[in-house]
This record gives sequence, structure tokens and C-alpha cells, in this order.
Amino acid sequence: MFLDLHRHLEGSHSPAALATVARDFDLRTPFFFDETTGRFRDAAELSRALTMAGPSDDASVFYRCIVLARQAYVSVPAIRALAVAAFEEAAATTDGFELRISLFSMTRTLLENLKKAWREVPTREFAETWARPVLLAVLSARDEVAAKTKKPMVVRLGLSRTWESGPHYEALADVVIEHARQLVGLDVLGIVPPPDTEPMPEGLVSLIHRLRPHLNDLTIHAGEFAGHGSIDKVLGLSPRGIGHGVHALESGATLERLVKDGVTLEVCPTSNRLLIPSALAQLRAHTGGLEPLPALQRAHVHCVLGSDDPTPMGTTFHAELDVARTIGVNLNQLEADMRRRWLEMTGVSL
Repeated sequence: MFLDLHRHLEGSHSPAALATVARDFDLRTPFFFDETTGRFRDAAELSRALTMAGPSDDASVFYRCIVLARQAYVSVPAIRALAVAAFEEAAATTDGFELRISLFSMTRTLLENLKKAWREVPTREFAETWARPVLLAVLSARDEVAAKTKKPMVVRLGLSRTWESGPHYEALADVVIEHARQLVGLDVLGIVPPPDTEPMPEGLVSLIHRLRPHLNDLTIHAGEFAGHGSIDKVLGLSPRGIGHGVHALESGATLERLVKDGVTLEVCPTSNRLLIPSALAQLRAHTGGLEPLPALQRAHVHCVLGSDDPTPMGTTFHAELDVARTIGVNLNQLEADMRRRWLEMTGVSL
């Protein structure tokens, strides 16, 4: 059984799903609608803008793809339709999966698309009137697709280290706590400009501590855009998973700590190839030419596989499995670690 255990909702809106939602909800923005021909753009046209053309160390190239897809967040029903499609498409290519939702950014974007200044929205209104319906829409989409496909699927709440507004996040936490039983845990994510590309703002750490009694399973993106020190820094928070974490290969001590603490690295080969190509080339110097995933396995680190953001990456979970086979990953060990991690997250053995 192979499970996709690092996948983001905002990066899972396929061109086909976006084209359908644009037509169904009459989204006549230039990205979705061609004024000169009077027609909605088809999936092939959208795909060219939504998918990275090749590797780039400039993370903004990736982020632009996400921003384009977010233009479809014009209402809660539109978000739900996109979520249903994302769950269906993930279920079609996996034996089960975890999907991560950035509730703050989804809510902020919805307000922006409705021409509302989100910073001026009172924090409680932001959480209750806008964020709660978005969360419930995603959870109901998950339940609908799970009932139809009979495949295991869970939702994890993403918290961004960009930390745009502490008060809005705190209000959001009140809503999240009420629905914590329908979520599997917390994830820290976010692209931040240098010099500290993977910071942990004080307010964010405080919020994590507040939410941990309700959502204990914590994953943190680290060791992706920054070196092994970013992993060492967050291990003090006792995460159960590290998103990417490939820079652990720079340090024997970091690898030993991951093994000792039983922390799982969520490795996304295509994402790393596209987003950190220069760093990936440098890491091979630490591995004798091996790609990160098999090298981490040889260091006895628990690892799972993820498609990350399949639309901008132009990948699928099947494609990631093919990559894993090609680069010499121990698939038996990979499957064992996937099952182990799922049990750790959910308490359910697959």
C-alpha cells in the first residue's frame, strides 16, 4: 500500500478542475476567460500557465502558479467544488493520502477576490464568517469522496511561517479547535525570502503550543530551502514529520538525531528537482552521487513519499513512485515507513 503523505490542496487544483469551475461559476477574469474569442480557456491553455516549465532556484516561479489557481476562490461553493475534484484526483492515483490545507491563505484569498481588505475584517468575523465555512467545505468534500471511493484520506491544517497577522491566526485557532477531531494534525509551511528562509516566528511557535493539545501530530517544512540547521532548530518542537528535510544529509549529527527521535522525512523528488536544483546538486556531494531519498534510507532515516504540489510540479503520485523506482529507493522499506507513519498519525493500521 503506497500513501501520498505530503500533498497540498492549493497545489492540487488541476487545469481540468479549474476549467470546469471557471465555467460553472462564470469566472470571467483574463486568466480563465478569453475576451477576444468570447470563450472560457480550456484545460490545456490553463496548464501552460499553471505548470512550471523547468527547474528554478527562484521560488516565486512556483508561487505564481499557486496564485493563478487561487483566482478561482470566489465563493465557498467554488472552493468546495475544487476540493472535491482534488480529493477525487488524489484518490484515483493513490491507495490513500493526506491533504494539507492552508486555511488562513485560502480565507485571505477569498476575501481578496471579493475585493475586501482582509486586514480590516475583524478577527472574529474573519474566523467565523469566512474561515469556518471554508474549513467545513473542505471537510465535507473529504467525507463525500471518502464515502464514494472507500480510500483512507485525512486533512492536516497548515500554518504559514509568513505569519501575516497574529490576531487573525489566533481567531482562526478558536475555530480549528472546535473541529480538531476532523483533522489529523498541524503543518508549518511557507516560502520566506532570505536571509532566513525557514524561520519560526515567536507568535507561530506560541500558536503551535496552544494547538498541540488538540492536534498533537506536528509536521514542519525544514531543510528544504535552508541547510540542516533549520532541521536542528525545529526538532526542539518534537515534530513527528519533517517536510522535505533533504539537507539533513549535510550533517551526520542531524541524521543521527532524526533516527534517534524516530522523525519521518517527507521526501518529494520532483518538487526538490524543480524548486532547489542547485542545492540538490550540492547535496549529491554528501551522498556519493545518490539522490536524497535512497541516501536517507541508507542512513536509516524513516522516509515517506509525497507529490507536494502536483499541478505546478506537473506530477502525480504514480510518477513519484516511478521516480523512486528509477533512483533506487527500497520500496519495501518505503511502504513499511508509510504504514508506520499512518498508524502514528491516525491510530489506525492499514
